[in-house]
Amino acid sequence: MSRSLLTLLGIAIGIMAIISLMALGEGMQTAITGELSSLSDSIIVTTGGDFFSSFSGGGTNSAGGYLTERDIADIARIQGIRDISTQLSGAALAEFNGETTIVSLTGMDTDVMMIQFGSTDLEAGSFLSDGDQNKIMIGYTIAHDTFDADITVGSRMLINGEKFFITGIFSRQGMGGITSSDSVILLNSRDFKTLTGQSNISSAYVRVYDVTEVESIATSIEDAINENHGKKDFATATSMSSILDTIQTIIGILQLVLVAIASIALIVASIGIMNTMLTSVMERTREIGIMKAIGATNRDIMSIFIIEGMLVSSVGGVIGLILGIFGSQALTLFLNNFMAMGGSSRLYPVITIASVILAVSVSLIVGVLSSLYPAWKAARMSPIEAVRYE
Repeated sequence: MSRSLLTLLGIAIGIMAIISLMALGEGMQTAITGELSSLSDSIIVTTGGDFFSSFSGGGTNSAGGYLTERDIADIARIQGIRDISTQLSGAALAEFNGETTIVSLTGMDTDVMMIQFGSTDLEAGSFLSDGDQNKIMIGYTIAHDTFDADITVGSRMLINGEKFFITGIFSRQGMGGITSSDSVILLNSRDFKTLTGQSNISSAYVRVYDVTEVESIATSIEDAINENHGKKDFATATSMSSILDTIQTIIGILQLVLVAIASIALIVASIGIMNTMLTSVMERTREIGIMKAIGATNRDIMSIFIIEGMLVSSVGGVIGLILGIFGSQALTLFLNNFMAMGGSSRLYPVITIASVILAVSVSLIVGVLSSLYPAWKAARMSPIEAVRYE
């Protein structure tokens, strides 16, 4: 009895691991798809990098190059483009409560601000509006870790000697989400230009009329900007749909790897089933001999042990399925807390019918395959020798 329970537990653990990891992968895919699918008509234009490196909220341009007004004008002339918004980047000297440090600034129009950061939770305050002047939003790290004293909404900060008031503070985002807001100091484009005297366009946000033409327009944008700067790889125009496809592919591969690792537990469990069934065959040798003596065929004997193995594995599969549902909840809760995810960036497990069918099918297949050899061995016993077995 204890052997069967331990074997059943092994199957349950293996199925639980598969269900939990598949639910996590589906949850990640759902979260990212929901965040990006509405932006399928959008193109992100960056210099010397891609969407992830330049649209991270950090502000500075690591490549050392910026888009020019000529670049923006050339983009606007491309047929099929609805509108263009820019993101400005630069460094500045910030002072708060007598402390001074160098920070990165990000300037953008409020409509782009809402697209990029609108789904991010605020710890306090509100987003900037079109009419705001000398007002900024800051990330969690700037508010609580950069200076000795915590910054609150309504506090005053000097940036390059100019007075700015904090209207909103982002919640801690950590490693979650497509972009990070933890270290951002966000102001509108007008204040950025007035404060810095510069128009450092680190990236541009382009929307098109026809979603089906987004890839061809992205190529045209790259060609136009690269020609302006005399470099083949000065700028990168990336459509949100291609970013989404890439992320989904990566998550799919990651999910397969995680499930493959979890399957090791099932392999160990299948060895446990085989061991249990072999022991059962040895213990019931005399019974097998009596059944064969009164007319049971080899097929009947095999069926008994295969069905027994299937029952053990199927019960373990059902228990593993139930544990997997709770396990996936616990796993995503841990990841959300560990990576400090908030708002729409939070992970939620998604258990699909396909994953349930897969789990049950795998448990049955493991039970059958693990019972084949013990069942074959039992069926080949000589009835005379089996009856005489002590």
